[in-house]
Amino acid sequence: MKVILLVCVWIPSTVSVVMNFKPEVPLTPDLLIVRTATTITLSKPICLFPNETVDVFGVQASVFPLPAEIGSMIRSYQQTDGGATGPYRAASFATSTCTSLPFMLSTDPARVQAEIDKYLFRVGNDVQCLNQVNNPPENCNAPLRANATYRFKFAVRNTSTNVTENETLWSDPISLLRVFEPTGLNPSPGGRTGGMVVITTILSILLFLLLCAFATILIYKFWGSKELATLEQQPGPRSYTTHVRNQDYAESIYSKASKPPQQQQQQQLTDQQRYQSTIAPAEASE
Repeated sequence: MKVILLVCVWIPSTVSVVMNFKPEVPLTPDLLIVRTATTITLSKPICLFPNETVDVFGVQASVFPLPAEIGSMIRSYQQTDGGATGPYRAASFATSTCTSLPFMLSTDPARVQAEIDKYLFRVGNDVQCLNQVNNPPENCNAPLRANATYRFKFAVRNTSTNVTENETLWSDPISLLRVFEPTGLNPSPGGRTGGMVVITTILSILLFLLLCAFATILIYKFWGSKELATLEQQPGPRSYTTHVRNQDYAESIYSKASKPPQQQQQQQLTDQQRYQSTIAPAEASE
């Protein structure tokens, strides 16, 4: 009689539970810069994984086929070339307490940052992990590739077996803000027509003439006001008009005064002779 011993070995299942949830960017219009050229901000899965440490996986949307489950295939940023060949674990964060409290507005920068970290997570925010070449970290939240499109997944793994137990669906493709190289910009007018160029030139000339006229008016008013102030400060010449009652008498006096002494003496003799010639006949007639 042979006794057959059946040894049952329990092998843990590598199949994780996929939850019907997709990571997404915040939908609130009050939050700015949810996407940049190298980062994407995601809303944390509040009340989905209570009191657990959540891993964030990322992959470029160009990867096909995309594995539906992470399972035990956990690779790093360096191994996947930044998600170009497959999913990589970008970072981990602890879930917040499952509450229904809204986002608290505040003017304190520390309080605002704490509220943001409580509800949001930014992928691509670590620039130091790429410098650790000899000993790369398990999680590398390096900046995302410019002009690329990414998909993300949240997962919770067993810390003892390092196997993912619960995970979400892959997010819809999320594009980064497109960055244009300066060398790729076209400096030529492009779609501008000849008429547009002519109109622009004419308007530029008219604007230049208008500025010149305005400057001329300002200069004229400035120098005119300056000259007027100078004339007001200088005293004007004063003129006096004398009153002359007898113009003939004044002229005779002036003429006599202006004659030399000899002429004056002759004039006196002549006057005396004239006087004598006038008096003598009168006396004789008496």
